[in-house]
Amino acid sequence: MKTNGVDLMSIQVSTRIDATTKKQFDSICDVIGISSSSALSMFIKSVINYKGIPFAIVVPQEKMPVMSREAVFGCMQGQFTMADDFDALLDDFKEYM
Repeated sequence: MKTNGVDLMSIQVSTRIDATTKKQFDSICDVIGISSSSALSMFIKSVINYKGIPFAIVVPQEKMPVMSREAVFGCMQGQFTMADDFDALLDDFKEYM
């Protein structure tokens, strides 16, 4: 069924999570006053509106892999390496502009 070009038919989306996570999620949703289903629908609509995940996803520092500072070979044949100081690069760019 469509209204103003919008499909109003709903489908079921499922995922697997552990029981403890589900219990914690449900408890928080209860405190907020929404169902877990509504919370997931809100998240999905936020992803669509944001055109991506609507929050930063970061790896905790202690779980970051040790990364080499060696040249990365690819289409530029290793002509670029990772900078040690990103702010210094921004300062160089400001001077360029």
